[in-house]
Amino acid sequence: MSRMPVSRRAFLSGLAASAAAAALAACAAPAATPAPAKPAEAPKPAAPAPAAPAPAATKPAEAPKPAAPAPAAAKPAEAPKPVEASKPAATDSGVLKAPDGPAKRGGILKAAFGVTTSNFDLNQGAAAHVLIQLYNNLIRFNPNDGLATIIPELATTWTKSPDGKTFTFTLREGVKFHDGTVFSSADVVATYMRVKNPVDGTISANKGLMEAVAKIEAPNANTVVFTMSKPVPYLLEVLANPSMAVYSKKSIDENKGDLRKVIAPGTGAFKVKDHKAGERWIFEKNTDYWNKELPYIDGIEMIHAAAWSDRGTAVLTQQADVSWNVSIETWEEGKKKPNDVKVNLFPSTGAYMLYLNSAKKPLDNAGIRRAIHLSLSRQDLFIAFQTQEPMELTRYQSHASPYALPPADVAKLPAYRKDKTADLEEAKKLLTAGGVTGTLSLELLCANVAPHAELLAPAVQGMLKKVGIEVKIRTVERANLVEELKKGQYDIMLNTIGFPTVDPVTGWLLNFKTGSSQNWGKYSNPELDKLIDSVEVEQDEAKRKQLVNQVEDILDKDSPWAMIGWTNHLPMWRSYVKGLSLDKRKFVEWGKFDVAWLDK
Repeated sequence: MSRMPVSRRAFLSGLAASAAAAALAACAAPAATPAPAKPAEAPKPAAPAPAAPAPAATKPAEAPKPAAPAPAAAKPAEAPKPVEASKPAATDSGVLKAPDGPAKRGGILKAAFGVTTSNFDLNQGAAAHVLIQLYNNLIRFNPNDGLATIIPELATTWTKSPDGKTFTFTLREGVKFHDGTVFSSADVVATYMRVKNPVDGTISANKGLMEAVAKIEAPNANTVVFTMSKPVPYLLEVLANPSMAVYSKKSIDENKGDLRKVIAPGTGAFKVKDHKAGERWIFEKNTDYWNKELPYIDGIEMIHAAAWSDRGTAVLTQQADVSWNVSIETWEEGKKKPNDVKVNLFPSTGAYMLYLNSAKKPLDNAGIRRAIHLSLSRQDLFIAFQTQEPMELTRYQSHASPYALPPADVAKLPAYRKDKTADLEEAKKLLTAGGVTGTLSLELLCANVAPHAELLAPAVQGMLKKVGIEVKIRTVERANLVEELKKGQYDIMLNTIGFPTVDPVTGWLLNFKTGSSQNWGKYSNPELDKLIDSVEVEQDEAKRKQLVNQVEDILDKDSPWAMIGWTNHLPMWRSYVKGLSLDKRKFVEWGKFDVAWLDK
C-alpha cells in the first residue's frame, strides 16, 4: 500500500482559492519581506471604497435582458470520473520532476492574477494560491497527470488500516525549513493540531475538515499516525489541499499559534524576495530545496491583476507568461493563436453566491431567505456575467462532482427554472408570511471590482426589487470581504466560495453544519446536521447520492445561501511554459509553479 495514489475527485484554491471563504485577501505587509518567523506589522485593511462605486451600483437595475448565449468554446468539460492511479514522473530518488523534458533551467516565470492576501496564515484565510510557493504538504495532487492522483511530498509513503480509521505516514528525511530548522514529525503534529484546536484569538478556517480526526501522534521523528473517530473518504484529499501546508513547530510556538503577521519559513521550492502590497510578489529559487531536481526556474514574479480581462491581456502581450483564469474574450483571442498561446477550460469547485446572514433579523427567518433565493434568475445572471467567466446551473455542489444533478434537471426545479412567474409569486407570499409589509430594505455587500459591483450586484438588485426588496449596494476591497464575513457585518454578501474537494461533503462540513468553522451566518438545522453526518461515512454510492440530494433539498428550503452558479475557469499560458500540464487538467487547482520551466 505504499504511496497509495488515489483517484482525484477533488479540487482548490482558490480561494480556492483557499477554503477560508474563498475570498482573495489583500496583502498589506511592508514592501520588504518580514524576517521569517519574526512578528511583522499587522496587515492593514485597504480603505473601503465609497458606498456608491459607480452609478450602476447605486440605482436599482432591471434584471438583464437575455442576450446571445456564451460561445460554444466556453462549454465546460465533462465532469471528471475516477481514474486508475498513474505513476508520477520521478528521478531515481523517487521525487517529482516535470513530465515533459528534458527541462531547461533558468528564467523568471511571470504570472498575472489576484495576488492580494488579508494576512499570511494559510489556516486563517491567507491566499494559498500565492503563499503555497513557500510550503509543502504531506501529500499533493499530481501535476503530471492533470491532478488525477495523489502522490507523496513531505511524506514518502503511507498506509491505511483495513477499517479506514488509521493512516500512517512515513516522512521524508533530510528536509529543512528556509531558516535551517530540520523537518520532523513534530512539525506535522503541531501544524494539524493547530488546525483542529486553534489558539484563542484566532480562527481555523479548516477546522471542520479535522473533526473526524481523533488523534495525531508521532511515534518517532519520521512517522505520523492519524487516528480517525470514524472512517471518512476524504482525509487524503483534505491533506493534499494547498491550504493544509506544513509549518514548523518552531514558527508556531514562537508566534503563539498565530501566523497572520509573519511570513513563516516553509520547506518549499521558493522563498519570498520582495512583496509590495496590492502590486506584486517576487519569489526566488530555494537553492537548498530537498528535491534537487526542482525548481527549474530561478524565480516567480506574480503581478496583481484583479480583472480577468487584464490577466488575459497580460498573457497575450507577453507581459505575463501564465494566468489561472482570464476573461472569455481574451481567452478566445488566445485560442486563435495556438502557436504562441495555449488555453484550456475546466470546471472549478468555486461558485458565486449570496451569503444570507441567518444571525440577523429578518434573515433569521428561513422563509425570507428562501424568498431571496426564489427571486434570482440564474439564467439572466449568467448572461450578465458572460463577458467574465462562464457559470453552470447547479445547486450546492460543483458540476465537477459525480453527485451533482445534470443542469437540465436542475433547470426544472423552483428557483432554478427559467420561467420565474411562479417563483416570484411564491417569494411575495413568503415575505408576507414572514411579517414583511411594504418594502424590505437590506444592504448588499460586495467587492469593489467592476464585475461584481457593476455587473452582478446591480443585476441582483433589480431582481429583488421585483418582489419588494430594496437593496443598497456597499463595496469593500475584495480581500476584506472575508474579514466582514468573520465579523458578521452584512445582510447579504455577494461573494465567491471554494470547496476544498469535488466531493461536496467537505464544503458542507465547513459551511452548513451547526457551529462549523466557516458557517459565518450562524445557520443551524439539526436535521441537516444528521444528514451531513450520514453522507460523511456512507460507502454505498447509490445510497450516498440519495443522501446528497436530500441535503440539497433542505438547503433549497432553508436557503442559508442563494446560489448563483459554479464557475468554469479559463487558464491561458504562453506556449513556451512547460511542466504544468495545464492541457491535461479537468478541474481547477491554483497551485505551485515548482515543476514549471521555460522553453525559450
